[in-house]
Amino acid sequence: MATLLVVGTPDMRMALTSVLAHISTDKEDTTLHRVRLTFDRAHLTVTATDRITMALAIVSVWQNDQSEPVVVELLPDDARKILNVFKEGQRGGGDDGPEYRLRLEVDDERITATDCSGLIDGRSLTLPRLATEDALAAVAARVAEVHDGQTAALLDITVSGDSLARFKVAAKTYGSLLTFEPREHGMLLVRCGESFLGLMYSRRLDLVMREQLDDYTQGWSARLPSIVAAGGDAA
Repeated sequence: MATLLVVGTPDMRMALTSVLAHISTDKEDTTLHRVRLTFDRAHLTVTATDRITMALAIVSVWQNDQSEPVVVELLPDDARKILNVFKEGQRGGGDDGPEYRLRLEVDDERITATDCSGLIDGRSLTLPRLATEDALAAVAARVAEVHDGQTAALLDITVSGDSLARFKVAAKTYGSLLTFEPREHGMLLVRCGESFLGLMYSRRLDLVMREQLDDYTQGWSARLPSIVAAGGDAA
């Protein structure tokens, strides 16, 4: 029996766009080179990770005929096809839901997305489901654990530019600020609006890196006074 539910097109697009930035690009790592969609009564949850960062975004469900949760995993290229086909619509709507909607029908082998915004159905896209793996099941559990965990005081936060750039996608997509909340064991919880959560590590600095940073600090302390003075003396 097929599962049928309806979501808002803009919310679906924002969740997919934000989470796709965190999928493993290693095609040989088939357990993580994919995105997971989890359907429950209230939400469609989109998750992905490459072990360096994790991302979770929720989409409100406006109609659902399934009483039990359903999990669908897709290849990244197939998930992007949803974004390429269903582009119209702005976020918003009335009490009866968003103006632009997608109907998602899931059976044992495929998922079909159909534009159901109007009086008659619009474009439709059918994609193959991957066999479900256990790896991505850990994402939601890990995000929940860190979200409810103890906050921690970090003297400094050191992350790669690549990891930081991935979360910029969520900030741009949702039009919200990013909030980085330190947690135990160097973990950073990343919030973006009400619909997106992410995780990444603050890198631990070894003795050599710490000494380099101390040298940089001393160098800047020596240079900055003359830089400030030169700016103040400029005609």
